[in-house]
Amino acid sequence: MNFVEVVNRLTMGRALLLGVAIAAFYYFLFFDAGLNQKNQIASFKDQIQQTQKQIQNDQEKLDRAAVYKSVAAERGGMIMRLLSMIPENFKVSDLMRIVSNEAKVAGSSLASIMPKTQEISPSASEFEELTVSVEMNGSFMQHMVFLSNLTKVNQILVLRNFNLSHLRDARGEDPAMVKFVADIVAFRYRGSTKPDGANQ
Repeated sequence: MNFVEVVNRLTMGRALLLGVAIAAFYYFLFFDAGLNQKNQIASFKDQIQQTQKQIQNDQEKLDRAAVYKSVAAERGGMIMRLLSMIPENFKVSDLMRIVSNEAKVAGSSLASIMPKTQEISPSASEFEELTVSVEMNGSFMQHMVFLSNLTKVNQILVLRNFNLSHLRDARGEDPAMVKFVADIVAFRYRGSTKPDGANQ
């Protein structure tokens, strides 16, 4: 029996029934009312949300890294500036030269300058304290100029055992004479592995 004979034998009811069966088969096999597309869209939305969260997390990490880099650079610069004020190759003779030059610039008369014992800093063993004992004669203003000039030296200097005492009264245009006595301390970086007495 060929296809033409089959079609000729179909009645209206059979043809209608066959059409409904084919339509139902097509509906259940191929037509899903867009459910597959909806599922795909929902999946894409989830992927987009996850990607956005990942991007946000990565951006927060980048922001934290940028802040860390900025802070590290700032702190590093401060440390380098601090270390430049505590030189490694610094000697007592260098400190004596600085003090002598500044006394001369201020106009004070340097009566004596004597090196004292070098000691490891009690605050940090990486640093050594270099001390000179100074005695100068001059006017009060000259001594103040001397101290002011010391603050302009690109190095950390500390004044200890500071004392001013009156020597003589003013005479005419000459100001009163004052004796200046103090220990002036500078610092030298010695590192954590250097033996005592290095860079004497």
